[in-house]
Amino acid sequence: MNEQMTTSGHDFVRPPIGTGNVLIPTDSRRGARAGVSLFTRSKLPALAAQWALYGAVAVAGPRVLPGPRVRWEPPGGPERWRALADRIGTFDGLALYERPQASRTGLAAVLLRQGRPTGFLKLREDPGELDREERALSAFPEGRADGFRVPRVLDRDETAGWHWMVIEAMPPRPARPVRGVALAPLLADLQRRLAAVLPRPSGVPDHWAPMHGDLTAWNLRHCGRGLPWLIDWEDAAWAPPGADLVYYQATHATVFGKPAGRDDVRGCAEAAEFWLKRVAQRSSGDHDAAFNTRLSDILREMGAA
Repeated sequence: MNEQMTTSGHDFVRPPIGTGNVLIPTDSRRGARAGVSLFTRSKLPALAAQWALYGAVAVAGPRVLPGPRVRWEPPGGPERWRALADRIGTFDGLALYERPQASRTGLAAVLLRQGRPTGFLKLREDPGELDREERALSAFPEGRADGFRVPRVLDRDETAGWHWMVIEAMPPRPARPVRGVALAPLLADLQRRLAAVLPRPSGVPDHWAPMHGDLTAWNLRHCGRGLPWLIDWEDAAWAPPGADLVYYQATHATVFGKPAGRDDVRGCAEAAEFWLKRVAQRSSGDHDAAFNTRLSDILREMGAA
């Protein structure tokens, strides 16, 4: 373990891309490329710009990264961070992803060893989100299903008051949203698998089914060849039929101006109402408040169709 990585602040670049929530290490080209890969861009111009920056770093190194150099201090102080780093013990560097919503606390980071990803760390004060994600990912012991793959859980524990989990890191290259995917077969396998590992809460209607809970174009992504990755399972739960499909189509329409593919969401009024209530509970002070307003309008249209 790199002593500096456990005891003191560290230098990063915060590029002015999106919400500026990604901090990229400056000590190696490999590490910087892994940091650039953390941006979850969706639209083609933004993806092209991300690839251009990725290529520039590969050629010229971290010095070409735009944005201010910042000093990042480990959360909870150096002693708490040292205890966590010693327990994980598989990294000598980080590329950081700060949650862009002020109402959602916690830290995520790609763990690096000599610039190569060894895992993806999620750090939380409360274990609830990690409990749900760990349980959901246990439905895919081989790290894949029909039509997609998922990150495997590498380690999970509580250390120095932190609840944390390390999962498999995606390849360190920019990923793009899946285009024209048929969601119906994907969701059928997902629901079948989750039903075996997600306890049905008391009071949940009999006709409700398991859902991923955050199925969006930025969470279902191609990263090179092969099956797309489906990530971020922290909201896996039970919901009305069609909940994942409605949310995917509604968020896709919010970002791109039209639904994705040919999957039909007619007859999913209950799922649309379910999401309307969820979106209404989100903080109006977060950066994505305008997005949520437009998303709510689209969900109302879906519910009325």
